[in-house]
Amino acid sequence: MTNLSIKVITGLLVLILLGCSTGSKKEIDITFEKTYALKHKVYDTELLISFGSLAVIDSFLIILSTQSESFCKVYSIPNRMKEVYSYGCIGNGPNEFLQPRLTYSYNNTFGIDEINTQELAIMCLENQDDNILITEKTRLKAPYKPIKGELIPGDMYFIRLDNSHYASLHHGGKSRFFSLLDSTLTPISRFGESPIPEELSVISSMNRLNGKIVACDGTMVFATLNLPYLSFYQLKSGKMNKLWSFFYDETFYQVKNDDLLFSKEKTFGQMRDLAMDSQYIYVLYLDQLLSEYVSKDPEKSFANKILVFDHKGNPVTELLLGCRIIQMALSSDKTKIYGLAHLPEPQIVEFDMPKELINKK
Repeated sequence: MTNLSIKVITGLLVLILLGCSTGSKKEIDITFEKTYALKHKVYDTELLISFGSLAVIDSFLIILSTQSESFCKVYSIPNRMKEVYSYGCIGNGPNEFLQPRLTYSYNNTFGIDEINTQELAIMCLENQDDNILITEKTRLKAPYKPIKGELIPGDMYFIRLDNSHYASLHHGGKSRFFSLLDSTLTPISRFGESPIPEELSVISSMNRLNGKIVACDGTMVFATLNLPYLSFYQLKSGKMNKLWSFFYDETFYQVKNDDLLFSKEKTFGQMRDLAMDSQYIYVLYLDQLLSEYVSKDPEKSFANKILVFDHKGNPVTELLLGCRIIQMALSSDKTKIYGLAHLPEPQIVEFDMPKELINKK
C-alpha cells in the first residue's frame, strides 16, 4: 500500500456476490501535506501486563489492566513513571469489578465502565501533599427496558461529554447508533448513523461495527475498529448534531443475512486507539491489510502511525512513531504522547508532539 499522503482513497468498493446486499462506492481525497518521524523515550518501569488502557490526569499516567492484581495503577510522570498507587481488584463484591474498562478522563476524574452490568464507576484521583488516593465517587447504572419479542441493545462504553452529559454506544439501528445521557445516565435521546447504510442485526452491529468514542468540550468522535471510518458530532441546544463522517482508507465489505463480512485481503487498516483535544483528532492506525493482523505478534497488531485530523475533518499530518504501540494518551498540556509498547517486554514510551501542532494550540 502506498502512503496515505499520495493515495486517492476509494472506500466501500464491494465484492458483488449472489444473495449479498452491497455497499455503495464512496470517494474522498485524503492528503497529509506533512509527515513527522517521532523518536521515542523508553521508561524502565516494570509492567507485568501485555495490554492496558491509558489515561492522563495532571502529572499522572493511569494504566488499567485486568492482567494485574490491582487492575488500576498510577504512575508519576515527573518521577520517571514511578508507580505511586494501585487500586481495585476483580470480583463481585462492593467496589469490585468483573469486566472493568477505562473509557475517559475528565478533570481529576476518570470513568470505569463495568461492561457486564452497564454501570459506570466515576473515580476521583486526589493528590494531597504527594499522597495519592483513588476513590469511587459514585456508580451510575443505565436503565434497561427490554421489549418483548425485540432485541434491544443496552448502552455501553460511557464517556463524559461535558459537565452534565454523557454519551455511549447503543447500536440501536437507524438514527439510534449512540445515546445522549444526562448526569444520572438516563437517556435523553438516541442519535447517530451506522457507518454503513445497510441494515444489520443488533448482534452483528455490536460485533462488526465495534469501535471507540472520545469527547472534548461537547464534541464527540467515533471510529470503528475494522473499518477506516470517522464521524464527528457536536452537542448544541441539547441535541447531538452530526457534522461530518468519511472513510479515510480503502474498505471492501458485503452484507449477507444481516451480517457484515469484510474482505480481509483487500481492506486496509485498523483503528487501535483514538484520542481528541480541543483542536485535533488522533487515530492510532495499523496501516496493513486485515488479513495480516496477528494478535500475538506486536509487529502485526501494534501500530506505528498516528493520523491527525482537525475538527472539520481535514487531514493535518501523519506521525510516524519510532516504535509500535497498542494504546496512547495525550499529556495534560498536549505536548507529549504516551504509549504502551512491547520492546520486547511491555514498556511505557513517550513521544514529543511536533512543535507545529503545539504552536497552533
